[in-house]
Amino acid sequence: MPVRPPTEFELSQLQHAAPGYDPAKAHEYYLRTRKLKGRQRGSSDDPRTGKTRVQIARDARARQRQELSQRIANLEDKLQKLEKLIAKRERDEASEDRKSKARKERAAKERDKPKSAAEKAEAARENKKYRDKHKQELKSKAKKDSGKLSGGGSSKGASEKKRSTDELKSLATKVRGQLAVAKQKLAAL
Repeated sequence: MPVRPPTEFELSQLQHAAPGYDPAKAHEYYLRTRKLKGRQRGSSDDPRTGKTRVQIARDARARQRQELSQRIANLEDKLQKLEKLIAKRERDEASEDRKSKARKERAAKERDKPKSAAEKAEAARENKKYRDKHKQELKSKAKKDSGKLSGGGSSKGASEKKRSTDELKSLATKVRGQLAVAKQKLAAL
């Protein structure tokens, strides 16, 4: 059921029914106070810190600059350490290559030289002594090795634990990229 608007008579009765209501006084009050005042803004100070918004923004920017500067310093230090490690690894690898090449040449000469009958007999005697002395160990080792045919060795060699030179170089490139991004952010602040 729709609500019907009140009639003029009902309105005049409602206005006069309120005690102390004077339409002339109400109109006069309206004319005095009709200027638009607008919304009163809240205090610009943060109630928790007592700082203005400008001060809060300035402090936040300073904190960001400090954090970025610290990050840049850490990245530069990390990059310097990586570059030293890469240079050391490259020197070691070059040295190892030279040593390895010399060893291979000596081993090839030894292999090419035929053994004499006396050397063969001596090696056979030593092998027999070793087998007799370590009979049980060899059996258990053979049994253990036969069970490992699936190739599930979990121990890693020393070369696998350390990062390769190529991995270190890619990590250094990544750090250089992070360093460039951090410097751009610092410049933007």
